[in-house]
Amino acid sequence: MSSNKERRTFIRVELPIKCRVVTKESVFKAECLDLSATGMSLLLMEGDLQVGQAVQIISDDDDDMPHIDAKAKVVRIIDVRSGKYGIKFEE
Repeated sequence: MSSNKERRTFIRVELPIKCRVVTKESVFKAECLDLSATGMSLLLMEGDLQVGQAVQIISDDDDDMPHIDAKAKVVRIIDVRSGKYGIKFEE
């Protein structure tokens, strides 16, 4: 019998934070959908990313939300049409 039990080590928290995704070539507007200690899923407002691509995630300044400035890697394309990606923090 299979189990639908969540296998994540770290709990993800829904946390809508406006941010920028910086690549070697471009800077894209995005929004964090949920956040954990090791990564996040985000909604890219423009452009596209590739699995394995190195990125830097920088949150927009907002006194009510935590600041994010992290080197990361794209680990999953959740839905390319809507711009949803899975990101893993590198540091």
